[in-house]
Amino acid sequence: MRFHAEGFGAGWPRPHFLGARFSGPLVFSGSGWRWWLADEAAQVPARLLDRFLQDGDPAGITLLRERAEKHKSRRIYRLQPPESPDSPGYFVKQMALTPRKRLGALLGCSSPLVGVSHGTAELAHNLALNERTVHGVGTFAFGEYFRCGLPVQQILLQEYLAGWQAFSDVWLAHEDDAARRRTLLRQLMEVLTALRGAGICHLDLHPGNVMVSPEPRAPLRVIDCGQMAMGTDAALSTALHLGVFLHELNGKRSAPSPRLAQAACRLLRRLIGDEASLADAERLLPLLIDHSTKKPFSRRRLLERRAALDPAGLERRLQELARNRPSSHLASETPDLGERRERRLIASIEDMLATPD
Repeated sequence: MRFHAEGFGAGWPRPHFLGARFSGPLVFSGSGWRWWLADEAAQVPARLLDRFLQDGDPAGITLLRERAEKHKSRRIYRLQPPESPDSPGYFVKQMALTPRKRLGALLGCSSPLVGVSHGTAELAHNLALNERTVHGVGTFAFGEYFRCGLPVQQILLQEYLAGWQAFSDVWLAHEDDAARRRTLLRQLMEVLTALRGAGICHLDLHPGNVMVSPEPRAPLRVIDCGQMAMGTDAALSTALHLGVFLHELNGKRSAPSPRLAQAACRLLRRLIGDEASLADAERLLPLLIDHSTKKPFSRRRLLERRAALDPAGLERRLQELARNRPSSHLASETPDLGERRERRLIASIEDMLATPD
């Protein structure tokens, strides 16, 4: 038995896409959670999760990782229905919302005033990526826990990519396999082309957020879509994607070889052709390869202020931030190892560019 939830967020308009793509909100128990389901098949995992949230029944639930901070706790689970032990199961992301983000999560709005990275926004981003490209992940259910008329916790129930690995891990595992690396780079180019065509800028597209299938020719998948922007300048968005990705793939080295930026600019020109913003994108790309653009730097603001792009000023800002960054944002490899891996990265890009498809 299931019931439609009443009185939660009453009087406030919910995002249109919730009602258009999901049925709900539904209540299954006294857990306090309200659920939106993509189809009837989503009832089984949603009910199992609801039971876990109500009474702590761990059957079929495995905690994968947890971040415990006041108002910002986040838990990641794998959900495996006991009646389907051979299925891939489901990926579950549970997040607590800071007070500032709760109204935005209710209304489906994203702005500096009401937050840009709540669960409702991530759900919208996931749907857009999955519907407009072949590189997304399916979402089957969305859960919310309300207090004082506002959501204070949210849950995404998604496809579990069993057997898939992060791009970064596969890249390192095939350090001596030129053909495999060439394929990986071509698949990355397909992702960047698809994002550009869909008008999507993933603001945290690094090698840990791009997943590689056990089937080598399958399209890559992009995960962790909490930070995205839509309708941004296509050339600058592509430069941001490529720069952030190569900075991380190059071990976060702060003084990379100029050859890497030269090879990256050739990749960029292949991706975007002769777009009007190409010159700005080519000036931006080397800075993104050379420097970390993690918080407190804002990649979103960089795209929003494209008309006032000042490469010299941007470089000074990134250099200033670099002096105060924690060690986790800096290169972790020894100089010799970093240089060797960088040479191989450059060689892989040049090999891919020189080899016909």
